[in-house]
Amino acid sequence: MSGQDKAPEPSRNPAGRPRDLDQQPLPGGPRHMKAVPGPRPGPQQWATHRLVSIAARLYERRLNRRLARLKLTTSALDALEAVAELEPATATDVAAMLCVSRQSLGKVLRRLQSLGYLSKERGRDGRSAYLDLTSEGRAALSAAESLISEESSGETGTDFADEAVFRQQLEQHIRHLRNTESGTVTRHRTRERQARTVLSSRHGQEHHSIYNNESGASL
Repeated sequence: MSGQDKAPEPSRNPAGRPRDLDQQPLPGGPRHMKAVPGPRPGPQQWATHRLVSIAARLYERRLNRRLARLKLTTSALDALEAVAELEPATATDVAAMLCVSRQSLGKVLRRLQSLGYLSKERGRDGRSAYLDLTSEGRAALSAAESLISEESSGETGTDFADEAVFRQQLEQHIRHLRNTESGTVTRHRTRERQARTVLSSRHGQEHHSIYNNESGASL
């Protein structure tokens, strides 16, 4: 290619940048222009599961700030209350009541034991371990319930009435979810038993058929 056939190089600005590139629009518009934020969707537009989870987090934060003076959290308080209701209780019983796994509950229980709020004793069979509240644990539980009662007593009038209605709705919803989950687990276990029965029956039939074939061949 001769020198005449070569394309002319684009002129450059003082910074060394081709002027043609300076004339091209930048992705997303000019740099000095910013997108004007629109109105953010509020809670009225959130899904139910998001409303429940965020409300739980906000309420948990508020209570944790009050419970910190007792070295407790809402999770620890839940565990103390469950042990008090089931006493003597196993970790499995407490986990089932609180709808949590044994693994996640274990960390909470170990911390409560280290604080001296819970004691653990082996059962007569040597395998089961039972949890009981110590005197320090009962005092901490009573103090925590007093703190929460003070929190609730500060809300009067319409707020208090709304909370009472909300509590009833939560109780009904929890019962409904527990019953639904219990029915689902029962159906799942029934299907598993039926599947095992069918497989066992098929295995027995195959074994019987193989035995008859081998017996006929030997004759």
